[in-house]
Amino acid sequence: MSNELTVTPTTTPRPRPDAAGRTGAVLTDHAFFMRTGKRRSWQGLTVADRDAIPALRPTAAAVLAGQTVVDEFAAYRLADGTVSVFRPDSHIKRLNNGARRLAMPQVDFDRVWSSVRAMVELDEGWLPQEPGASMRLRAVLAADGTALTAGPADDCLFYVLGSVPAATAAKPLKAMTLDGYVRAWPGGTGDLNTAGGIAAGVVPGEIADNYGNDHVLWLDGDGRFVQQIGELNVFFVIDGVLTTPALDRTVLPGVTRDSVVKLARDAGTTVVERPVELAEVLKGIADGSVTECFATGTATGVAPVASLGHQGEEYRLASPEAGAVTARFRDLLDGVHRGDSTDRFGWMRRITEVAPVHA
Repeated sequence: MSNELTVTPTTTPRPRPDAAGRTGAVLTDHAFFMRTGKRRSWQGLTVADRDAIPALRPTAAAVLAGQTVVDEFAAYRLADGTVSVFRPDSHIKRLNNGARRLAMPQVDFDRVWSSVRAMVELDEGWLPQEPGASMRLRAVLAADGTALTAGPADDCLFYVLGSVPAATAAKPLKAMTLDGYVRAWPGGTGDLNTAGGIAAGVVPGEIADNYGNDHVLWLDGDGRFVQQIGELNVFFVIDGVLTTPALDRTVLPGVTRDSVVKLARDAGTTVVERPVELAEVLKGIADGSVTECFATGTATGVAPVASLGHQGEEYRLASPEAGAVTARFRDLLDGVHRGDSTDRFGWMRRITEVAPVHA
């Protein structure tokens, strides 16, 4: 553990709600936080009660200019009862890519890992004992400051919150396109997890929900190519080939997406990353050449998509449940999270592991 880290267990632990009675995610007791000091160096590494996270100033650029990057990764209960974090290096690397784009200091991999380990160790009791149960770890990098104009951020706050999600039954997803809303343009920040980008999806998401859908099926600015399903990456099985939109800087480089691609190729399955036209997908659903669709994300894992809506028409996949390809990679990934499957890529990092993490 880093000798720069101060760990102060809470003196007022909160009651842990019964899993069956939870209606939403519940924050755990502790958080990790640190702030920048001189020359953008990170100081004051602390794991303590989550209420001890320092407040941002009213003039913080995170508030006035949306200069905030977020990421979410997860710790899992393994079949042997221990706890591991899934690909923390990849998530920290993605957050740092956002930090560079928004002119904020990057965080150090090894310091964050040693601190997250200490935090999860304190809150391990919040994790249910069932293999595969997860604790979400939400990382936030926010620009503080006293200026009223946006600029390179020297004064920043970084923190990680833990939460335990509600136990909900998995179900196939539905998504629809929306006229008048665009998630990302080339050269923008569509490949980053920014607070402003996430917030801009709230109203379109509500509209989709009003029509009985779970997410927006996001298209490019010309309405031609598929980008994502909500904040999730999307895969199609087209003429028997696993196909996903290419990472063209308008698509979020999902860690779960990357995991599925690697698992598929390792298993000998061809994966094609290319521009995917909406017209091709809708025609394929109608004529049977598109046999499956699924979405991927940290919270979702691998989730089947039952239907896509466009201009008042609903295009239903042949099977409303997970098809053979979807089920295969969902089960493979779930097996890694539970510790049942061989972790060929070394993705699961035990919280007892002190070796440095390098993205």
